[in-house]
Formats: sequence, C-alpha cells, structure tokens
Amino acid sequence: MDLPIESSRAADITQLVLSAEKRAWRLIELVFVDEAEILRINNEHLQHDYVTDIITFPYHEGEEPVEGTLFCCAPQIFKQAEEHGADPLHEFARILIHGLLHLCDYDDKTSSDKHRMTEKENYYLSKLQFNT
Repeated sequence: MDLPIESSRAADITQLVLSAEKRAWRLIELVFVDEAEILRINNEHLQHDYVTDIITFPYHEGEEPVEGTLFCCAPQIFKQAEEHGADPLHEFARILIHGLLHLCDYDDKTSSDKHRMTEKENYYLSKLQFNT
C-alpha cells in the first residue's frame, strides 16, 4: 500500500509540532500497520476491541525529551479521509499531529480535551503547505 505521506514530510511535521510545543525529542517511531495489527495492539494494551486510526505509546516521563511510538492504521486513515471528503495526505498529517500531541501530554478523554486537541490539530495543519 502506497502512503501519501513521505518520511521527510513526517519529520517536518514532527519538528513543527514539537518545536511549537517547546518540547525536545529523542526518538519518535512512526509505524504503519493494517487493521488486524492495530486491533491486536488495541486488545493487548488497551483492552479495546475495535480498529482505531492511531495508538500512541510514550516512553518518556514528565519534561524528559519526547520519545515514543505511533502505530498508525493506514487503511483506517484512508477510510476516514474518504468519509470526511478529505485529501488522504491531510488526514495522514492530522493523525500524525494527533499522536504527537499525545506525546506532548495532551489527552482526549473528555469533550473539552477533544475540542482542545482538534483546535491544535487544525492550527498545525494550517501551518503546513500541501501541493494537492
């Protein structure tokens, strides 16, 4: 499966978000998986029995340099892009930004937290230039 986001674009997005959030970072691993794998990870680590677009695992504590793994379900992200009439590159960028915000200690458990994260996602997306 071809992905619409190149590693250099993902690195640029990572730098944009973490610099703006004033967070140093050590290592961020971006892993694209299929539905079966994201479901397995979700079951094993979060006891959730559904497919999701991203699961974020932070490895740092507090103000340490950010370190973590972002497991992104590429087929789910493509599906969401289609459902929302969004360009796949925009949706992949949004999901990456969402995971990076989780690594910066943002949460989306409450509606106000979700709203705050969505505002941040939209802000960072507005800073990106897309050639689509």
